[in-house]
Amino acid sequence: MRIPRVHVDQPLAIGAEVELGADRSHYLGHVLRLKTGVPVRLFNGADGMDYPATLEAAGKCLRARVESVVTAAAESPLHSQLIQGLAKADHVDWTLQKTTELGINRVALFNAARTQTPLKGERLERKLGHWRGVVTSACEQCGRARLPALEFHPDLAAALAATIPGHRILLDPAGVPLPGLLQAAAGGIALLLGPEGGLDEREILLAREAGYASASLGPRVLRTETAAAAALALAQACLGDMG
Repeated sequence: MRIPRVHVDQPLAIGAEVELGADRSHYLGHVLRLKTGVPVRLFNGADGMDYPATLEAAGKCLRARVESVVTAAAESPLHSQLIQGLAKADHVDWTLQKTTELGINRVALFNAARTQTPLKGERLERKLGHWRGVVTSACEQCGRARLPALEFHPDLAAALAATIPGHRILLDPAGVPLPGLLQAAAGGIALLLGPEGGLDEREILLAREAGYASASLGPRVLRTETAAAAALALAQACLGDMG
């Protein structure tokens, strides 16, 4: 049986006894039906390490005792970031899950001109909590020990201003083929795309003024969540660890 991996939001060290919380305890004890004494792996999402541990019982919540520490080997050498206009809820979840599995390092979501339901205030805070859970679960599943950074911006201008250095690519059906742009990429990449319906003319102009070059993913028009995953997979094949 594959050893379960569990994220815990705290520093970890050999010999530490870590309470796993109600959700993780329910999953391990009632869904997977694990018994005390079996191995699990812990990670805190920050230091890039995995912590082999032994499951222990303690009241309503399970505990795990850290036995050793090993370097996780699931991070890509390609630094990648996704800047995406806010799409429908299930599309955002799918994008976050799949791009996390594909090795994304940073995701910046923003309220685009064509976003159907812009977010702010308490609704945004609730969504951010949910999205962090999606990212965390994806890391538990795929073996990554560093959580991607997750940000939200009120509009594209703010998202562009916060973008860290990287070869800037705007996904656009009218652009040149993406593989050609990737061949010229040096260092990391930043992939920009809109929500359902794409970016509007003003946003495209902003992107071009910020140095984004237009690139296409072929003759078929892809859904926004498909485009993000397809572009990142192609970048990983060309520049990362999927070639």
